Amino acid sequence: MNHECPFCKSGTQSLGFASAEEFLAIYNISPILPGHSLVMPVKHAKSLFDLNEDEISGFFTFARKVTAFLCDVYNCEAYDWSLQEGMEAGQSVDHLHLHIIPRKPGDLNKDEDWYGKLQQSIDPANKERIIIPEREHRQISVYLKEQWEVFKT
Repeated sequence: MNHECPFCKSGTQSLGFASAEEFLAIYNISPILPGHSLVMPVKHAKSLFDLNEDEISGFFTFARKVTAFLCDVYNCEAYDWSLQEGMEAGQSVDHLHLHIIPRKPGDLNKDEDWYGKLQQSIDPANKERIIIPEREHRQISVYLKEQWEVFKT
C-alpha cells in the first residue's frame, strides 16, 4: 500500500460502497453525472501491467458487476468506461482505476462530450471542477453500500 496515494488512504477506502476480495468501488468525489464511480484494486497498483492474469480477470469481472449495479440504481441501460493509464492519457491519480459513468438519454447537452467533461473533472487546475462536499459524498456512499448489499444477494 502506498500511504501517499489518495486511493490507498484508509479514509478513502472506508468510503467504498462495493468490494470483492481484491477490489473496491467508490463514488467519485468529482462526478460528471450521477452514479459516476471508480473501481480499483485495494492494493496499490499503478498499471494493469502490475496485475497478474487472475487479478485482471477479477478486476474486470468486478467492474462489470458494479456497472450492472449502478445501471440498476440509476435506472439506465447505458454507461461509459474509461481507464486512463499514464499522465499523457489523462490519469490524475497514480493508482489504477476505472471510471464507470451511468448514462441516460439527454444527460448531457448536445455540445458536451462525456470524455471532455471527464478530463475537466480530474484536472485539479480546472476552476470549474465541481467537488461534492464530504458530507454529501459520505451520504451517497452509505446509500450505495446499502443498495449493494441488497443487489448482491
